[in-house]
Amino acid sequence: MRKIIVHNPCNEHTRYFRMYNLFWDELTEELKKRFEVIENRYYKLANQERFEVNLKNQTSNKGDFLLLECEYVIEFLDTGEFYVLSVSDDLTHAILNESSNPLLKKVLISQFDREKVMGHVQNEFHEKYEPWIYFPCTIDDLEVHFEKRKTLNTFIDKMYFRGTSINDRPIVTYINQNYLNGYNPIGGPTTYFNDLINYKIGLSVGGRGELCYRDIEYLALGVPFIRFEYRSSLNPNLIPNFHYISVNRPEDLTMDRLGDNEHAELIEQRFLEVKDDTEFLEFISKNGREYYNTYLNKNNNVYHTLNILGI
Repeated sequence: MRKIIVHNPCNEHTRYFRMYNLFWDELTEELKKRFEVIENRYYKLANQERFEVNLKNQTSNKGDFLLLECEYVIEFLDTGEFYVLSVSDDLTHAILNESSNPLLKKVLISQFDREKVMGHVQNEFHEKYEPWIYFPCTIDDLEVHFEKRKTLNTFIDKMYFRGTSINDRPIVTYINQNYLNGYNPIGGPTTYFNDLINYKIGLSVGGRGELCYRDIEYLALGVPFIRFEYRSSLNPNLIPNFHYISVNRPEDLTMDRLGDNEHAELIEQRFLEVKDDTEFLEFISKNGREYYNTYLNKNNNVYHTLNILGI
């Protein structure tokens, strides 16, 4: 059996912080069924700073290959080949610093903006970089809330959004409150999900990265969501007006969260076009939920990831 070492900084604070932290554990357990696994994972300061990793055949300088707690590396000890997985909101040491290393086989990136990634990587290494999957924020059981939503016959005739708005997502403050409920955090995931499932449509606005935890939670709950067409890619891609309600993105809108009143009006117009089209909303809900079940839920996301990696 081949030996691998997995690198991923974690500690008591990170282990149950986000769903992807649990994913790292589940991925490690699945790898143990296929390989002899050495774990280089526990780091006392994982929740505070980057974790220095020294690969067997590292080409960057010592101290230049650093991992966040949202990153994971699989390294084969016999060949030195390695794979990088990152849920980071931005490009990192681990994503970029070994791009020219011939033993780097693949880098899977959750926030995969092709133009941005390829702008930092030489052309001959582009094929190593691929979009990946994203995760819900909560470690709570979303199926409970999905089943509750299935029992509802009517929904509140508005969009729904909870999260930071004025400072991080000013576009939200421009949207007519006759069309949107929410804004600030409501206090705890159970309260949030019990409120969310009563609404016709969720609003998606990017955070530090374009993809947001709530997007995946909308998919999991069968809540059709509306947003400007993604610049970022998942693997496979979310299809506009098939998996989500798409708003045409103006050329001047690089980051949707920083949009102004004119951009907010585009969301409002699209909302008014679709809010009473029950057949279309059910179509989006069904397709989004099927995408989540196939690629993103905790029963399938590990296997889908290993299929992408080809290991």
